[in-house]
Amino acid sequence: MALSGHAEIAGAGFGGLVAAIGLADRGWSVRVHERRQVLQAEGYGIAIQDNMTRIFAALGILDAILAGGMEIDRRDSLNGKGEILLSLQNGLGRYRISRRHIISLLAERADQTGVEIVTGSTVTGANPDGTLELDDHKTCRADLIIAADGINSVIRESLGLMERQVWQKEGGVRMVIPRLPEDVARDARDGTAMIEAWSDKRRILYCPNSPSEVYVILTCMERDLPGRATPIDRPAWQSSFPTMAPLLERISRDTDWEECRWVRFQTIRLKRWSVGRVAILGDAAHAMPPYLGQGAGHAMMNGLGLAVAIDEAPELASALDLWERRERPMTEHTQRWTRIYGATIFLPERLKSLAINAEKHIPWLAHQYSRAATHLPTGCDLSSAS
Repeated sequence: MALSGHAEIAGAGFGGLVAAIGLADRGWSVRVHERRQVLQAEGYGIAIQDNMTRIFAALGILDAILAGGMEIDRRDSLNGKGEILLSLQNGLGRYRISRRHIISLLAERADQTGVEIVTGSTVTGANPDGTLELDDHKTCRADLIIAADGINSVIRESLGLMERQVWQKEGGVRMVIPRLPEDVARDARDGTAMIEAWSDKRRILYCPNSPSEVYVILTCMERDLPGRATPIDRPAWQSSFPTMAPLLERISRDTDWEECRWVRFQTIRLKRWSVGRVAILGDAAHAMPPYLGQGAGHAMMNGLGLAVAIDEAPELASALDLWERRERPMTEHTQRWTRIYGATIFLPERLKSLAINAEKHIPWLAHQYSRAATHLPTGCDLSSAS
């Protein structure tokens, strides 16, 4: 007989909302706590790869999700001179979509399923017995608590589950800028591209995020003070990417800098993903650098996988064990390979070119990078692929 009960979830991000929907669809009552007064996602754009489209299809919201984004025809990898080193069809994501658009549709789907979402509710900790602690000294009891409260998870810390937290040498700042008529005309003529440029120990990635926006992330070393500066130090970035001067001027002029901050990348590994009645999900459990575009993907895959495991198992402890055994290996594979991909930023210019082209000439390597994207998530079927 399938388990049923009440779940309390900390965090209304990708993982928390997908887990909430998955549990509610399987007969659970669910309440989600979000510390912000309004629902919004960290960051701006997200690459939607095949594993994610399968999740959205399984939830019945794929068409609505894709209606708010852009289909990407190819990924062009450039050097600092603007020369194309590699061009791949649908590399690192078939679609690019606003995170806010996705969160709004997930929240709407959760509401339709009977999930209660409480905004302005700050979680301060949890106990393995199923007690969730709030900042107003109130507590909530649950059969299951899901900590989807982000990279600085207070629940994870209150339970002492951290095994290893690796602060990467690099980080990035994200922004969106208006998409210009000439951008639209170029994309209509040449195809819509995601551009990824590498030079010195810096990286620029940009592509359309919606019909009206372009998403950008600037990556550099933590010790690169000019590279980290916000607002952007345009001469510093132009010294590395001289052919991108017009883009850098637009970034400098059109970015809402009050909404932007440079963030150092982290990799997080836990001793285990659950203890007692508490499961840890998303960046709280397995944060990773963004190079392969699968942080949100794994949060959603693992959120749906958790709901499926609970539905399959006779009791909670065995469900949580099954969930971790099934989902953790793929998650840690992506953590490892996103760091390998990102190591390109540290290479001398000539080796950068070789490393980038290796993806095209070594099929095994390309497969490692794309394993999560081509993975069939638990709770989905092949017919749900778009």
